[in-house]
Amino acid sequence: MKTLINIYFLAFAFFLNQSIQSQKLSATIESDSILIGNELLYKIDINLDEKQSIVFPDSTSFVPFELISETKVDTLENNEGFIFSKKYGITSFDEGEFIIPKIKVQIGDKFFSTDSKKIKVNMVEVDTTKQGLYEIKPSYGKFSSLELFKLRLKNNYQIILIAIFLILAIVYFRKQIFNFFNPLLNITPSLSPLELVRNRMNDLAKMKINSNHEIKFFYSQLTFSLRSFFEKEVYDRALESTTNELITGLNNLRELKQVSISKNSINRIKEIFNRADLVKFAKFLPEKHIIEKDLKVISEEINIFSRLIPEPSEEQKLKDLNYQKEVINRLRNKRLRIVSFSLTLLLFTIFVLSGFLNGFQYTFDRITFNENVRLLEKPWINSEYGSPGIFLQTPEALTRQNENYKFLFDDFNLDSQFYFSNSDMSLELFVSNYSSKTKIDPENFQFVLESKLDDLEEKGLQNILLAFDEFETNNKAKGLIISGSSDYRVSKNNFIPGKYSVIGFLTETGFKTIVLLQHEVRYLDKIGNRILSSIDVLKEEKK
Repeated sequence: MKTLINIYFLAFAFFLNQSIQSQKLSATIESDSILIGNELLYKIDINLDEKQSIVFPDSTSFVPFELISETKVDTLENNEGFIFSKKYGITSFDEGEFIIPKIKVQIGDKFFSTDSKKIKVNMVEVDTTKQGLYEIKPSYGKFSSLELFKLRLKNNYQIILIAIFLILAIVYFRKQIFNFFNPLLNITPSLSPLELVRNRMNDLAKMKINSNHEIKFFYSQLTFSLRSFFEKEVYDRALESTTNELITGLNNLRELKQVSISKNSINRIKEIFNRADLVKFAKFLPEKHIIEKDLKVISEEINIFSRLIPEPSEEQKLKDLNYQKEVINRLRNKRLRIVSFSLTLLLFTIFVLSGFLNGFQYTFDRITFNENVRLLEKPWINSEYGSPGIFLQTPEALTRQNENYKFLFDDFNLDSQFYFSNSDMSLELFVSNYSSKTKIDPENFQFVLESKLDDLEEKGLQNILLAFDEFETNNKAKGLIISGSSDYRVSKNNFIPGKYSVIGFLTETGFKTIVLLQHEVRYLDKIGNRILSSIDVLKEEKK
């Protein structure tokens, strides 16, 4: 009887523990069947009265399924305590019925398990009778010129847009720009004083006078035009003289017989200048017929003076022409100096600002079109090399090596090899896929990779330092990495320091390797680290 009571007590304790556990931990799936390769959501919910440390499962807990995504822990507080939830995305690439095992979760210092789930993975039905057949794709070669041109357009669209804007601005302001750099077009051919005063008389003759202001403007222009003419051809103080001083100067020239001007002409000019002074200073308003008469008289006197003034000599004409050319050249050189100084100041300012913001070395490398800067900042290409192979990001697509293979093995077949380098080969990348007739022992895989170091020595690497470590990709694939520093031979007696990385991944039918060689040159560290951090090994399909 006592034994029976103990058994009953133990059973009761077991069921009580299971009830408490089920209240704390639960797992749900969105479906009990999926298509091969599709994602299945697996959710874990934990109900607790208070917050405790929780260790959720890792990717190895879902075998034979593969973990392809997971969310952060979502915490929800309610009246009964806290609910901690986390979702996992899992999938399978094999057809059949599989069991998601019990998933262990550590809550505090205790472990709890979920219930196992049965999942059916179905194949995708494909009707091959309705599907077109195509030739096998050829091995990857170099880009065509058109493809390279399109790629450059895509990678440099900002510069292209700025260039188009500048071209449109230049086209729109072409006249102003052309005139600015060609001052000769802005300079009207110099007129002789006689031609200039006649043009001004013609302009005054076309003028319509209907107001007091226009009468005053007319007489101001009339006297100024005649004074300017006298300044150049008759009396060199005509512009600064008063009316009386001007008339006195003309009389003196007449008496000295320097100009054959008549007394009548001087009196007529004096009368008109006196009337102009009255209009400007005494608000005198002459009749319209007097205005017309005064214009006619001045025009007649100009014709008289034109016959009295001798024609300029050929020497004088040549001297004036040379002077005009000299003025034009001075103006052009002045504008060129302004433009050159402005551009220099602008470029210097941009360089200094960019230097403070980004560093002067980086700014200088951008200005000098440093290739490694261009490779680092251009859009990188994501691609898979091999089938299935290695997925990684690189500045440019790797090219398939059809000959001159590197890193060959006597016991393993090289299925494919892809290669990339910059122009001076200070950065080289090899991606290789090998197959083996027999499965490689993981314990011997390190010795297989070490044999590649002999090939590195043949490529000119010396003073090679070794370091072995485990390598894990973004999709949790495990591999082995051999890395370290070395000296690269660039000439017979010249070496450059650098480093190397040899990464290997075992597969069911062989192995895959990545060899990265880089000199100690600016920006190559960033390029190399970015390549290595992007590596993923795609799963090999089972046959």
